[in-house]
Amino acid sequence: MSQAPVVVVGAGAAGLATAAALREGGREVQVLERAERVGASWAGRYDSLHLHTVRWLSGLPGVPIQRSYGKWVARDDLVQYLATYARKRSLRPELGTTVTRIDRDGDDSGWLVRTDRGDRTASRVVVATGYSHTPRRPAWPGVETFTGDLRHSADYREPSSYAGKRVLVVGAGNSATEIALDLLRVGAEVTLSVRTPPNIVRRDTLGVPSQVFGIALKRVPERFMDPLTATLRRISVPDLSEHGLPRSADPYSTFRRTGTVPILDTGIVDAVRTGRVRVVPATVSVDGPTVHLADGSSSRPDAVVAATGFTTGLEPVAGHLDVLDRRGVPTVHGADQHPAARGLHFVGIKAELSGLLREIGLEARRVGRALAERG
Repeated sequence: MSQAPVVVVGAGAAGLATAAALREGGREVQVLERAERVGASWAGRYDSLHLHTVRWLSGLPGVPIQRSYGKWVARDDLVQYLATYARKRSLRPELGTTVTRIDRDGDDSGWLVRTDRGDRTASRVVVATGYSHTPRRPAWPGVETFTGDLRHSADYREPSSYAGKRVLVVGAGNSATEIALDLLRVGAEVTLSVRTPPNIVRRDTLGVPSQVFGIALKRVPERFMDPLTATLRRISVPDLSEHGLPRSADPYSTFRRTGTVPILDTGIVDAVRTGRVRVVPATVSVDGPTVHLADGSSSRPDAVVAATGFTTGLEPVAGHLDVLDRRGVPTVHGADQHPAARGLHFVGIKAELSGLLREIGLEARRVGRALAERG
């Protein structure tokens, strides 16, 4: 009897790279994707999105990103690249197939992948559905009473409908700051509501991408990371405390605790310093047209964009397998396996300072080699 295939869940960058590596190692692979195209999660993000990592450190194994896409690859170009990657690596994912749960198959020798199109038997399973999979929608008291336009950043595409309006952007990550800058282009009055002081770094310094420093820092012992990253922030980014964005005292510890990567400055520092983006405290509740803030003040925006982040969305699929931490992030990654779930792997589902796409390529290669050796 032939061995069941390896099932890869997800046809984004991580799923495609891992499937290609597995096939190179001689494994039969079946890729399942809930959307109707590869790279759907990237295609669904806001129009102005560009990679925060440099092009030459963002390509997947075997197919570099073409130079014509420039240093910082745009969303649509990345989506096209992923489609090209699938074609060049002869990958044909089964589209429109949603995985609902992963279970052990009988005697624990394999896996049963349950989908909305029937169950699939697998020798091993690789989950590659992404770190930012399911929008974390705001649960502020009274949020349902807001009388203006309120949407999650996952539902924001472009700024034209916000022209001339007062817009409150809630969040302190890259999506929040980039959407705030996007809104300025159409004359919106932009306020940024921040709960946790973010770590802000230059996207590049004297032409050297910050990602390069992130790669180098992977070799630094953890006990030195907070003082080192705090020093880098202090010498490269001006103090914004008087504008409502104080420096974090423990930027690396905050990253490890929350999984929130640093903000790559593409103009937000200047916008805050010049007052074009006003920073206010955290949003705590909503009462009709009024948004209440943590310092007791309030505002009445015409619209709210909640850049409140994402979850992995893995609890319904794998939460019962004891392989997720309290944030729903896998406790093992790449070729590593949890003792309670051998044969189950996770690729591309963690935050990285050294660049997610680069780390996806490395993880995919490790999984391909490991499964070729283990069978």
